[in-house]
Amino acid sequence: MSCRGPGCRANSRGTRRSPVGFSAGPVRLDGVDPKTRNRIMAGALVLMFVVVALTAAVK
Repeated sequence: MSCRGPGCRANSRGTRRSPVGFSAGPVRLDGVDPKTRNRIMAGALVLMFVVVALTAAVK
């Protein structure tokens, strides 16, 4: 059961969520160890390839 009235706490600005996949701004990885940063970037690249491959397979 959802609350859709103007007084509902779920509709207040403080609890509203941003769309999936979008962040408030760029992520800074300056203070991260270079090896860890490389692993994060490699993981992001692999994830992009997986998403593209799944999209191509579905079509």
